[in-house]
Amino acid sequence: MQDDSGLKRILTLAWAYRLFQAAVGSRQGKRWVSEHFWRARAGQKVLDIGCGPGVILQHLPDGIHYVGFDISEEYIASARARHAGDPGKQFVVGVAEDFAESPPPAMRDCDLVLVNGLMHHLEDHEAETVLRLARAALAPGGRLVCLEPSFLLRQSPLSRWLLQRDRGRNVRSEQQWKALVRAVFPDVETHILTGLIRIPYTHIVIEAKG
Repeated sequence: MQDDSGLKRILTLAWAYRLFQAAVGSRQGKRWVSEHFWRARAGQKVLDIGCGPGVILQHLPDGIHYVGFDISEEYIASARARHAGDPGKQFVVGVAEDFAESPPPAMRDCDLVLVNGLMHHLEDHEAETVLRLARAALAPGGRLVCLEPSFLLRQSPLSRWLLQRDRGRNVRSEQQWKALVRAVFPDVETHILTGLIRIPYTHIVIEAKG
């Protein structure tokens, strides 16, 4: 579930989303995550589930084969415009349920599947569909890397307050994230990140192997 009421509605616009991400320091945070966890290399095939306006491409190397999809036509139109003329970058409007049972060829045999800030907008059964698609899309030895907000047993009051007001209404605890992903992927590691962006927020990186 996503809360787009009040002022949050402006974030459904691609330009506003990019501006907000820049304001909270998301660019620097994503660069750090890219270097330490995504570790994509030229020539690899990358699927980005819930890609938004495709802003993470600035943190991925040239020469990758990238497919991103998102439910927002506004976001996808923005991404297509920004990367027009690059045949190695594809953007599709859709949801995981459209592809989970039989991923199209462009979404198969991926070296890396990314899910960034999507699953805390989804109910458990919807998130499991995302994870099933990720597993079906991965090549043998490929990796899934998720970046999501997370509650902790011990957490600063301000961080917890901000998480409770996120647009995504399904922010989970570290234990709940582990249980959710392990329902689809048996080999899962998690890493808690604090200080990734300029506001006091807690993130979790979830890694799983195909």
